[in-house]
Amino acid sequence: MRTNRLTMITLTTAMLAGASSAAQAQQTHEWTLVSPLTPAISYMALYQELADNISERSDGRLKINFLSYGQHPFSGAEILSAVRDGIVQMGNTADVYVSSMEPAIAFLGLPFLFDNLDQAKTVYAELEEPYYRQIFADQYNAELTTGFVISGSAIHSNRPLNSLEAMRGQKIRVFGHESGEMIRLLGGEPSTVAFGELYTSLQRGTIDGALTGMDGANAARVYEVVDHNTWWNWSYPVEFTFVNQDAMAALPEDLQEIVREEARLINERIQADRDIGTMRILVDSIEQHGITVSGLDAETLEEFRARTQPIRDDWLQETGELGQQAFSIYQESLQ
Repeated sequence: MRTNRLTMITLTTAMLAGASSAAQAQQTHEWTLVSPLTPAISYMALYQELADNISERSDGRLKINFLSYGQHPFSGAEILSAVRDGIVQMGNTADVYVSSMEPAIAFLGLPFLFDNLDQAKTVYAELEEPYYRQIFADQYNAELTTGFVISGSAIHSNRPLNSLEAMRGQKIRVFGHESGEMIRLLGGEPSTVAFGELYTSLQRGTIDGALTGMDGANAARVYEVVDHNTWWNWSYPVEFTFVNQDAMAALPEDLQEIVREEARLINERIQADRDIGTMRILVDSIEQHGITVSGLDAETLEEFRARTQPIRDDWLQETGELGQQAFSIYQESLQ
């Protein structure tokens, strides 16, 4: 009788555990993913596709509501803390938006570190695991799920801005500490203009030019009001998505793997799109708006790089050991 009773207790415990696991597996979860980017950015639809794919693969057990610029109250920098504090479960932002809050993240946004996109991608690949993932995990309670590198950081105006003389006194829209300091060191006057006001500010002459990537220029329709692109390619911003670690841990393992797998797949597609998308937008702008394009010759590039060295020095001092770690990996990657 005692043996039967013990057997019954064991079976009941196993059944309850199984029922609990089954209940967890069938439980539905709802997340919010927020981005500071406007829907007019060409690849934004892929983030919605990410949310849809996760919902479909999970049979509706994980639903992700994707909110872009204007649909939520957070700035690009505030998205970091919103995810950290669990206000939202998933965030998307770029390093250029968070440099004042977390300067260590903005390494690839420092001016004139790289000669081309391939160099920047090589360095990012080496930095992702030991550097970026660690910062997101340790400082923001977040798991990094995507990270891709963007080229085409240009300056848009009504004349070529391809020398120190041309830059002198020009009021240029900037979007962060590093870009503002760069313009100041090159003789211009940095100006902060909200993305939504970029078109009218250029149209009215409130500013003489604007720093932004080609996707941003296209989304803001700047070539309706200015007709020149000076192709600086001065930085290679990184855009990330990341998930609150507690929210991820609350999911059953199969849902966690779905999130990671779908994020990896969409990241590969966005990076491939960005590898050619920037030049595609530039060519379209030449054909549709008749803009002219110039660049920096080798001598001017080196002059600009030397003039902006204090930004890199200040960044290293501010970020301490973390910054030195990034710089060491950068130097080793380019050898």
